[in-house]
Amino acid sequence: MTKDVLAALKTAGVKAEASQLEKPPQPEFGEASFPCFPLAKVYKKNPVQIAQEIAAKIRVPKGSMVSKVEARGGYVNFHYDYRKFAASVLSGTKKTKKKVGRVMIEYSQPNPVHPMHIGHARNTLLGDSLANILEHAGNKVTRANYMNNVGLQVAKLVAAYDMWGEGREPEGKPDAWLWKFYIRFHEEAQVNPKLEAEARRLLLKYEVERDKSTVKRWDRIVGWCIDGFKETYKRLGVDFDVYFYEIDYRAPGREIVKKAVKKNIAAKTDEGAVFCDLTSHGIPGTIIQRSDGTGLYITSDLGLSVHKFEKYKLDRSIWVTASDQDAHFQQLFKILEVMGYRFHDRCQHFSYGLVDLPEGKMSSRQGRAVMLDDVMDEMVALADAEVSKRNPGMSARDRKKISGQIAIGALKYAMVRIEPRMNMTFDWDQMMGLEGNTGPYLQYAHTRCVGILRKSGKFVKATSYADINEYEKALIRKLSEFDHVVESAARESRPSMVCNYGFELATVFNSFYHNSQVIGLSDPKQTNFRIALVKQTKDTLGKVFGLVGMEAPEKM
Repeated sequence: MTKDVLAALKTAGVKAEASQLEKPPQPEFGEASFPCFPLAKVYKKNPVQIAQEIAAKIRVPKGSMVSKVEARGGYVNFHYDYRKFAASVLSGTKKTKKKVGRVMIEYSQPNPVHPMHIGHARNTLLGDSLANILEHAGNKVTRANYMNNVGLQVAKLVAAYDMWGEGREPEGKPDAWLWKFYIRFHEEAQVNPKLEAEARRLLLKYEVERDKSTVKRWDRIVGWCIDGFKETYKRLGVDFDVYFYEIDYRAPGREIVKKAVKKNIAAKTDEGAVFCDLTSHGIPGTIIQRSDGTGLYITSDLGLSVHKFEKYKLDRSIWVTASDQDAHFQQLFKILEVMGYRFHDRCQHFSYGLVDLPEGKMSSRQGRAVMLDDVMDEMVALADAEVSKRNPGMSARDRKKISGQIAIGALKYAMVRIEPRMNMTFDWDQMMGLEGNTGPYLQYAHTRCVGILRKSGKFVKATSYADINEYEKALIRKLSEFDHVVESAARESRPSMVCNYGFELATVFNSFYHNSQVIGLSDPKQTNFRIALVKQTKDTLGKVFGLVGMEAPEKM
């Protein structure tokens, strides 16, 4: 449709771009508007007069979906031929996807010292949705998970297990079992500072000395924690193509640090740490290696960044992390640039806001955090209670399946629908609601479509109808926007756009549902046309669910 509008403008000598078109505030003003205000300075005329002159010159090309052109105020408004428009939307013509490039998205990245909390859920689910969207847009996507399996926080867990674990195997879910030792370490370290020193000693033995006994014990404990993560990922329906482990990139990172010192890009401090001064680039400097020779996150990130582009031949690499790491990635990318790595401008930090509890900030160290496994348990229980109430005769097996689809879908939608840069507050009631911009609201619209199609049985698909009403027009317009929304979401790295589109589609469909009878009409052509609209809505909502990572229940 946009192409047809631009083609019509071209007949009047106006070369316009899709970004210049606007959506009229009222349906009676048409479906697309070209504002003439920017042309006022060029033509030295009133925008109203310019709009009238352009409208008078336009000759709509043969076969165009534009049915009428009119000037209104300072706008040239375009009305669509809804019979042709509907036929185009409902024809099911598959769009050819352009092959865009090779993209790696690194996301989730929980520290292997405790179970994933609700903050990790936002990282994991935003990254997974972004991967789905970029893949849909034609990219070859590699989903990567980076495990920070070396660092002081892991050393503290290992020290805690050495002191209080008594060599035992995990009892229950391993990451949850290990968290108890992690909490105890921080509690006791407040009164016994020697614990911190012991953790640093273990870190040195693991990372630099590579002491066999320490490495074996350390990797065993980290492995238990990662096994627990994988149980959570399976429940979420999230999978990865590759796992990276930080220890594998510390040594390559230290080699890059040596090169930085040799090139005078970094220098040793009096204490022996290596510092990279970035103030001349308008960025605060940072330590890239500790005085004892151990690395930091940025040390490993330097090594891993080079590995990613060299091994995977990437066109782009995206890191999904919270906004509190904005400075870290500015420093990382700038160091890569000044070191001469040409891929530096193909590195992107996908930054997102934190998840807070209603009572304030979480703390895993103090045991004050909402763990993701507990959230899923509670949400499934809430969904099960509601499904049982609405479907008393449903089998336990079906109820369990549907409750899981609703609960996990609600969680995913809640995490993805908020604009990434915005912080969000964890709210049970809002996430699980059947009203408003929620996952269950979209899923319920989908089940309505399924119910209508089930009752309609076989039908002859009709892609157009003579007398299309305002509710049908609104639904056709909204259905036509799907591809454009996904392209925009991929280009702008904004999965929230897909959620908001899904909400708008469900809302428009519900209005159509309440105002347009589908089954039992006297005119079979009208019935078939409306059934086709319902089928297209169901399929499009299903695509939205796929991009967000949700499932589409048949009943609720």
